[in-house]
Amino acid sequence: MDNNDIYNNNDNNDNNVSNFGSLNLNVSANTTQYKVYLVTFGCKVNYAETQRIAEEFVEQGILLADNINDADILVINTCSVTKKADADARKAIRHSLKINPNLYVIITGCAVEINPFQFSSIEGADLIIPNNEKFNILKYSNDFKKLNESKIIDSKIENVQFQFAYSNEEDSRSRAVLKIQDGCEYNCSYCTIPLARGHFRSMPFDEIIPAVEKIKSNGFNEIVLVGINLSEYQFQHKRFLDVLKLLEESDIDIRIRISSIEPNILNDEIIKFIAKSQKICHHFHIPLQSGSNNILKLMRRRYTAEQFKAKIDLISQYIPDAGIGIDVITGFPDETEECFQETYNLLDNLAISYLHVFSYSERDNTLAITMQNKIPEKIKKERTNILRELSKRKTEIFYKNQLGKIREVIFEKKLEDDSYFGHSDNYIPVITKSKNDIINTRMNIKLISLIMGKIKGEIV
Repeated sequence: MDNNDIYNNNDNNDNNVSNFGSLNLNVSANTTQYKVYLVTFGCKVNYAETQRIAEEFVEQGILLADNINDADILVINTCSVTKKADADARKAIRHSLKINPNLYVIITGCAVEINPFQFSSIEGADLIIPNNEKFNILKYSNDFKKLNESKIIDSKIENVQFQFAYSNEEDSRSRAVLKIQDGCEYNCSYCTIPLARGHFRSMPFDEIIPAVEKIKSNGFNEIVLVGINLSEYQFQHKRFLDVLKLLEESDIDIRIRISSIEPNILNDEIIKFIAKSQKICHHFHIPLQSGSNNILKLMRRRYTAEQFKAKIDLISQYIPDAGIGIDVITGFPDETEECFQETYNLLDNLAISYLHVFSYSERDNTLAITMQNKIPEKIKKERTNILRELSKRKTEIFYKNQLGKIREVIFEKKLEDDSYFGHSDNYIPVITKSKNDIINTRMNIKLISLIMGKIKGEIV
């Protein structure tokens, strides 16, 4: 599966939270008495799906509230990757109802799919919607009249088909997220996502170009391809590499970023194609999870540490300036000090630019929950902190190696003193000054100096 938000190099929280009170949508002039406030936990796919939910409300004349106090309806789109994600969603519901007890509360997402009863037991929760019905909320909403007890909609995830969704990234006028794949069948021993998301399914191949054209026509200059297991895109005989070739050969002038790709799918052909591409960003996000072959086997991952290293080395050979982010889990059952040291040594010797580090979170209905030799929380935290310090060092080395080079940057927002912030194609955060408005503009920038985790650049 794709892990959580890959777009904060130093953000190592276990989950993301975004609110959609102020989405940039075309709100109907036909206002009604209702306003909806939407909150999202989790990954970019969830983010895109929340925006589609928001658009469906707007199409019915329901307005988007700027805050909980102004809302009549609350929609929570949940995540189930960790126990903390579950707990944070429950906390958000209770907190919202404390602020505004009259809210009609709708809960959907992966945590609902795994265990809807953890939400139906919350006083004030009205409608519990599974993943494959999340775009049919209005069908079940009962005119948003508060219920005496929660109503759980029963629908099987096995029956779901691919459901289109795309969004702009929060606070970004330049980058859009397009979901082209859903579901996972890998059954890693620690993960509930196959239960929450169901089987592999993908966007029809002939619908991709029209979707990207629509995104481009809405003013975006970069698109992020996302999926629950993006690299397993398959529609009829078309696979993920075919999607990349399709976009590369199209006449749409837009930058393409890959959200995450599984190492067992990332082959020589894909790497060499991206190296020659004029559109696809030189930025990879790859889940490793452990550098110990013993732990990888227990996790039921589909590669060895040696195979993973070979992939990174090949990227470095063909794309020397590539930004490479890695997902790692610490404290998996049976992770001895020797196993952890193997992970550390592997990462320390790879040419990578950042890590996303997660402490292992035990989940019901997984094979890992039955495993012996559990790791104490204190040791998990220590190992997580060690790898996060390694991540800081790797990021600093990568950024310093980029100084003096020219990279294409798309600027996303204006800061103070005529400064603008954006990301390079290889995902370096860049700040530059300009008297002109350069938001959503693709520019060649010379990288000059490293200041507080960002690179200062000059327009070439």
